[in-house]
Amino acid sequence: MKILITGASGLLGRSVFKQLSSNPVFSVTGTAFSRAGENLIRLDLSDSEAVKTCLQQVNPDIVIHCAAERWPDRCADSPDTAWQLNVSSTEFLAKYCNENDTQLVYISTDYVFDGSTPPYKADDNPNPVNFYGRSKLAGEEAVLNNGNHWVLRLPWLFGPVAYLEESGITALLDTLRKQKPVTLDHWAIRFPTSVEEVAEVLEQCLLKIRSGMSFEGIYQWSGDTACTRYELAHIIAKACNLNAEHLSAESEPNFTVPRPYNCQLDKSKLTGMGINGSEPLEQQLLRNLKPFIEG
Repeated sequence: MKILITGASGLLGRSVFKQLSSNPVFSVTGTAFSRAGENLIRLDLSDSEAVKTCLQQVNPDIVIHCAAERWPDRCADSPDTAWQLNVSSTEFLAKYCNENDTQLVYISTDYVFDGSTPPYKADDNPNPVNFYGRSKLAGEEAVLNNGNHWVLRLPWLFGPVAYLEESGITALLDTLRKQKPVTLDHWAIRFPTSVEEVAEVLEQCLLKIRSGMSFEGIYQWSGDTACTRYELAHIIAKACNLNAEHLSAESEPNFTVPRPYNCQLDKSKLTGMGINGSEPLEQQLLRNLKPFIEG
């Protein structure tokens, strides 16, 4: 099975590329833009002809579309750029995949929901509260309206990072180590999710497709630990044996860009197929933070 991964140099894309490349039943090609090189093809997803040529040359069975603008504040600051990547590029990628008899897997977000009535099933009505959520929802619609493709919604991601600020979750290690008084959000409930686990989940999905199972529509995956940013900082402090007494809790929403309250994703559609994750959150966090603690 030939797999093409967009955004293979990013937080999620790196883990998906690594996981699938380690399985001999897959032939994996990764693309990137600003961080192309080594074993990744340089591809500008806004260049429709380049995308078409890439698909013709690689001729994949599946494209996993990890490339996205995933930071809500950056989406709000540069809406045209975010829309181009999250929606416009996604739409013609979906069309080209359909023409090429390739199935597209679109990575989406829990932020398509407003967070008022969790947990959310895949067929619940979306109602995003910020531009990022609206752009990802529009991307979902573009994908599902342009072929036999499917969507995987994910929440707050972390994993092996090149630098701590690459994820808002791992960035909390620096907040803890600086030992300066800081106030962290204690209102929005989040579900930290490991990109390594997501990569394993995608691998399990692809193996089912390879064995003849059909995937279509919307699927969801999430970690199981509910916590605010303030609570997560305490989880990290405990796992890394750090002091958290300098942290204060902000119990009211105080964001430059609106956030939903609780977008817990119901993942029973996938767990019902026997698809599962393995490690507890603390173990995942410690493994990914350990290089920065020891370094």
